[in-house]
Amino acid sequence: MKKKLEESSLRRQIFSINIIVIIATILLTLVGTLFIALYQNNKSLENSLLSTARGVSQTPLMEVQLELGQVDDVYWAMFDESISQLQGIDSIVVANMDGLIYYHSDEKQIGNTYQIEEDVDIFAQREAFITGGSVGFGVMKSAYAPVVSEDGTLLGFVMVGIDMAHVTKSVTQYAISFGVVAIIVLILGGLLSFKLSDRIKRLMLGYEPEVLLGLFRQREEILETLEEGVLAIDKHAKVMFSNKAIEQMLRMKKSEILGKDLHELIPNSSLDRLLTSKRSEYNIPYTFSHNERILAHHMPIMEDRSVIGAVAILRNRTEVTKLANDLTGAQHIVEAMRAYTHEFMNKLHVIGGLLHLGEAEKAEAYIMNVTAVQRQAVGAIMRSIHDPSVAALLLGKTSRCSELGVRMTLAEGSVLKDGANVLPTDAMVTILGNLIENAAEALNLSVPKAKEVIVTIKESDTDLLICVEDTGPGIAFDLKEKIFEKGFSTKSATRGTGLSIVSSIVDAYHGSVRVESEIGHGTTFWVRFPKEH
Repeated sequence: MKKKLEESSLRRQIFSINIIVIIATILLTLVGTLFIALYQNNKSLENSLLSTARGVSQTPLMEVQLELGQVDDVYWAMFDESISQLQGIDSIVVANMDGLIYYHSDEKQIGNTYQIEEDVDIFAQREAFITGGSVGFGVMKSAYAPVVSEDGTLLGFVMVGIDMAHVTKSVTQYAISFGVVAIIVLILGGLLSFKLSDRIKRLMLGYEPEVLLGLFRQREEILETLEEGVLAIDKHAKVMFSNKAIEQMLRMKKSEILGKDLHELIPNSSLDRLLTSKRSEYNIPYTFSHNERILAHHMPIMEDRSVIGAVAILRNRTEVTKLANDLTGAQHIVEAMRAYTHEFMNKLHVIGGLLHLGEAEKAEAYIMNVTAVQRQAVGAIMRSIHDPSVAALLLGKTSRCSELGVRMTLAEGSVLKDGANVLPTDAMVTILGNLIENAAEALNLSVPKAKEVIVTIKESDTDLLICVEDTGPGIAFDLKEKIFEKGFSTKSATRGTGLSIVSSIVDAYHGSVRVESEIGHGTTFWVRFPKEH
């Protein structure tokens, strides 16, 4: 029920606002119209009453009848017939100055004395005038006109009146008619409100404004935090959106990007081609002015089967390649094999030099010694590590460490089966490669008495343990919490990805990592992965 109310809140708000506006408009129109109509009707009524009263008071022989002071039935019968054609008059009275009624619309009142209103002084008036009130039942609006003899003597008066109840009835009928129209307008307004709200709902994909605003802000924040650059153009090839990554790639501020023509920013871009082709394009190479190599995906923005714009997702190809190598461990294998080959070539050079000097016996002894050492190192690794890729990495890293003057050994008791299901091979190569490389570089930059790296790999029925220990300078306590952050490095600004990748792999495979370090004595990394049962 609550969800239904939330979903209909936009419709309810639009409907309520429209109904309020319609009702307010109707009320203002009704009040204004009634006021103007009543004002104009009142003026017209007063003019009509005054005109009628003057006309009746000037009827031929009227002053003669009042001056004679008698009731001539024949004259008044003719008078009654002549005024019967008057429309909209409820009452006509003719009386002398004493109030004696000579003529009355109600024949029973003839001969009686007319009760003049208290605030009306007929004797003081020489011109026709209006008395009476406003619209209301039982209220009479009257017009008085004096009957004057030729010598100016006041002989009597004529009163013409209209019962305002008739006017009230007319106004009521008008108001009822207006009310019917108002109801029809309200119904039509309500239907239009529902249609308008449905259209707005469709345009907002069925979301409420607050929800849509929240989603918009959330998605905008997501786009801003992406490492990939996102750039969108409208159907006129003007840039309408860019995120922070695009600003960094173009080395421009957002205010300098938005609204600009696409080719002003990226002259060799083919993104606007999608406005006519309507087809997505992938892996499009870009080269910016500062020689950054960019890889882009282009996709059209469609609305009702029409293209209204296009969006490009751009990524630095150098970073993509480096990240791929880091994640797969390929770079570590390559470097290990390079170091192994380099060490092998050095040994060949030594042997060749001894032979050239004619020291065949020394060359033979050197070969036997190297062979024994290699057999011992290789044998230890091959007996314990049955995964070929991991074994190759360890052999190569042994040579790499030897180049740096560091002794690397595989701890006794180490064991790794081939095809272990705890970690994929590339993940293990990445972890070992980064941890050993970090240890070797730390030792290479320091001057400890013994430069040694000890690697332990133990696989049991319950878990897999990887341990890399060095005798380097150690890690300061306040840095231990930061070493797994991306970009953090004590070596250079371009480093700081190795341990962050190790941390991401540990998280991905539900493992744990622990660091033990003592300044001046070395550092140990413990990485453990539980086996699933």
